[in-house]
Amino acid sequence: MKEIDYISMQHQGLTHVSKHLEFLDGERANLVSMLESNKGSRSGCLRSLRSHADASALVSWFGNSDLAALKQWSYVSAKLQMMLFQLEPKTWYPAYLLLMPLLSDHEGLIQWFAHNDEMFDTSRADDPATAEFHGYQALLAIRGEWGALEDRCHRVIGHSPQKMKKYEIDHNFYLALSQHDVSAMKIVLDELTSPRIAKVRNVEPAFGFTEKLIATHAVIYAKIAWRHGFCIDIETPWIPAAWLPIDPLPQYVAPYNFMK
Repeated sequence: MKEIDYISMQHQGLTHVSKHLEFLDGERANLVSMLESNKGSRSGCLRSLRSHADASALVSWFGNSDLAALKQWSYVSAKLQMMLFQLEPKTWYPAYLLLMPLLSDHEGLIQWFAHNDEMFDTSRADDPATAEFHGYQALLAIRGEWGALEDRCHRVIGHSPQKMKKYEIDHNFYLALSQHDVSAMKIVLDELTSPRIAKVRNVEPAFGFTEKLIATHAVIYAKIAWRHGFCIDIETPWIPAAWLPIDPLPQYVAPYNFMK
C-alpha cells in the first residue's frame, strides 16, 4: 500500500481551513449581532459560528502550534453545539460530534454530551444495524460503562450489515477499551490510521475541515482512552500526540455575550 504524503496533505488541509476561517472571520460580527438581537435564523447563525470555532481551533494548532488556543476554540465550538442541541433537539448524534468537547478537556461540557442520551431512540440505539448504535457506543465509552460496552461489542462484531461493516474496527477498539487491553487498543488505532483505512475513513461528508489533518474517529478514541488512564503511545501524525494528555485550561472564555 502506497504511503500517504502527510506533510503535503497537511499543507493542503491547512490552506483549505484557513481560507474558510478568513471568510468566516468577515462574517462573525454580523452573525453575533443577529444572535444578540434575535434576527435571522438562530440555528444558521450558531452553525456558522461553530464552523468558525472549528476552523479557529485547527488553525491554532496546525498553523501556530498553540495548544491552549486549540482547547479554547474547541470549547467554544462544543458550547455552540450544545446550544444547537438545546434549540433543535435531535433523535441522536454521531460520535464525531464529540471531537471538540473532548479536545477542549472541559469536563462540564464533556459530561453534558456523554450523559445526553435522552436524544437517542432506545430501540435504534440498541440495534446493531443502525448508525445510532455506533453513536451510542461513544457515550458508554466516555462514561466507562464497561459491561454494557463489552456486551454490545460482542453483539455487533461479525454481525454488522454491509453498510456498517467499515465500522466494525471501531467496535474492536471499544471491545479492547472495555477490557482495558492497551496493546489491542493500539493495534486498532494503528489500523485506523494506516494508509488503507485512512484514505477511506478520513474522508466523510462531515470531515471537510479535518480530512487532511487528522483521523477524526481515531483521535476521539485515543482521547477517550487517555481520559480513563490508558496512555496509549501513538506514532502517527493523524493523531497529534500533544492533544492526548488530559489537561484542562485554568479558565475558559465565552467570547460572545449570548453564550454567557
